[in-house]
Amino acid sequence: MCSLISFFIPRPAPFRWWVLLAALLLTLVGTSVGAQPVLQLDAGSSISASGHLALLRDPGGQLAADATGEASSWQALPGSVKLGYTDDAVWLRLSVQRGSDAPVRWLLKFSNALLDDVRLYRRDASGHWQLAQRSGEEQDRRLWPIDARNPVLPLQLNSAEPEPLLLRVQTRNALTTRLEIATPELHGSESQRESFYYGLGLGFGLLLVLFHALFWLKTREMVNAWYVAYVGLALQSEWLTSGLAQQAFGLPGWLSDHWLSLVLCTALPVGVFYSDLQLGLAQRMPRFSRGLIAVFSAIGLIAAMLVIAGNIGAGMQLMQLGALTAMVLMIGTALWLLPRDDGRARAFLLVFGIYYAGVTVAFLRNLGLLPNTVITQNATALGTLVHMLVMSVRLSEGYDRMRREKEAAQQRLVALVGQQNELLEQEVLRRTVALRQEIARREYLEVELRAALETERRTRQSQLDFIAMISHEFRTPLAIINTTAQQIARNLDAAREKTLARCTNLRDAAKRMMALVDEYLSTDRMNTEQAPFQPRECSGEELRELLDDLAADWPDARVRLHDAALPERLWCDLELLRVAVRNLLANADRHTLPDLQFDLEVLARPQGRFAIRVSNPGAEIPSDEVKHLFEKYFRGRQAQQSPGAGLGLYLVRRIAELHGGEAYLESSGGDGAVQFQLSIPM
Repeated sequence: MCSLISFFIPRPAPFRWWVLLAALLLTLVGTSVGAQPVLQLDAGSSISASGHLALLRDPGGQLAADATGEASSWQALPGSVKLGYTDDAVWLRLSVQRGSDAPVRWLLKFSNALLDDVRLYRRDASGHWQLAQRSGEEQDRRLWPIDARNPVLPLQLNSAEPEPLLLRVQTRNALTTRLEIATPELHGSESQRESFYYGLGLGFGLLLVLFHALFWLKTREMVNAWYVAYVGLALQSEWLTSGLAQQAFGLPGWLSDHWLSLVLCTALPVGVFYSDLQLGLAQRMPRFSRGLIAVFSAIGLIAAMLVIAGNIGAGMQLMQLGALTAMVLMIGTALWLLPRDDGRARAFLLVFGIYYAGVTVAFLRNLGLLPNTVITQNATALGTLVHMLVMSVRLSEGYDRMRREKEAAQQRLVALVGQQNELLEQEVLRRTVALRQEIARREYLEVELRAALETERRTRQSQLDFIAMISHEFRTPLAIINTTAQQIARNLDAAREKTLARCTNLRDAAKRMMALVDEYLSTDRMNTEQAPFQPRECSGEELRELLDDLAADWPDARVRLHDAALPERLWCDLELLRVAVRNLLANADRHTLPDLQFDLEVLARPQGRFAIRVSNPGAEIPSDEVKHLFEKYFRGRQAQQSPGAGLGLYLVRRIAELHGGEAYLESSGGDGAVQFQLSIPM
């Protein structure tokens, strides 16, 4: 720079030499911020302008070229332009000088294909800056001086002297770009090579999409459908980012920018969901999985709304921040799952780590934290290509593994059929031996008959005990009714509270007698041969009325009814079902404290079954009594202090068996509630 300045300044007189030298040093110090070395142009390869640029930010884009050239706030730019998202117009100053043997025609190339407005200014004969060339997405591509995927400006250097250039750049997207200068011939060969590489990558991606789309149509595997969406969005992003779509179809800048931004906003939740699928988080951590998808879907939606509203920079910064957060979360989750991994976490770290590395480099480049080089410019494309290739190989290996497992399962099935045939032959032999042993088994008939006679004797004794118990149980509520009625008759003017209490005693005694009569008569009906079971088709409304009536037998909402799973119709004997459910409720009421509630639930069961569960808080049923609960006249130790005939649960099981179902103890209490369940076919 000093030699150039001294070349244009006439040699001073000796007595003024020190004064001019001091002034020259002061001038150099004052302008060193904006002064940059001249870029020498020699043919052979593309020449990077990094290290030869000065930068001036123009908030609002109001500065004219002449005012910009005279500004004092130029700053040296040691590398390429990396300002991130900004609404400012940016001026670049560059001095070029072609070599004596260098060609006259050159091209200024910008690596970022998404620049909206790129202008080249050159000085005219009077020293004023004049617009020489213009390009960018805001201009109709038919008016671009060079048909390329990214802005390229022609530059003709007729003189071999250094020439200053002014460049004005503005964009809605991330303002990160490299500036290179090359001859038209070199640019043409590089463009052909770039087109080949981009075509190869996009073609490979389209083949993957087509293959997995056809595979999804054949198998209906959801993982393939999401993979098609995932790869399709990635291909659109690369297609638009590279500028190939804009060049091929002449898309206006506002359309391509909004399209690309919305694709990226959509890719965020889709990528999170696909990563969730690969890690199997829905099965391993369902709540975390749902929250993760909900949060990043909301971030993608908000970013898309900002883009639609015209604030692309804010939308993309939010999307990029969300994407970086998602990558950190997914990588952290995969690392957390490694100690108990089934192979998916390791595969995720390999497959997605490559892609996340490329995306992270691109984001940091857009935010201006990494230099804008060939590697950082194409990091996302390279990472996406390798990622899609490895992911496709993984999916193919997964289906190949499934095929091998299917073949192995078929072989096991064949072996199992062979084993079953052998077992069948052995069973035939055993049956033959059993027939020969029939005579021997008949000798045991006498013993069995004796046991039956003993059972009959115990049954008769149980009936006698039952008659005595019934006489006692009826006498107690009748005495209560008689005494309470006499009290009411003697004192008709008693206080309302006393009268209500006496009425309650009457109702409890009558209810006790009704339960005893119901149990006794139902038992008698079960033991007759005159068609005790009379089923019919009952509607859901009839079932709901039955359950509501039964729940209403207990005051103060003591019974909590849950009938959301009630079927539309049921084939049953409605009166017998009423007896069974009432006995279950009476049993729960008997063993539940007065200030607590118990539950009556209708359950949805597979294989077309209708189930009712009665749950009550109570003491744990002793294990030695569990097997006797459904026996006739059996009353456990906890029931000795309460009324009852020991027939309730016996009737429940008998009614369930008549319906072709079953009744059983689901939980004996302890840590939870005591639960009985009645299940019958629908």
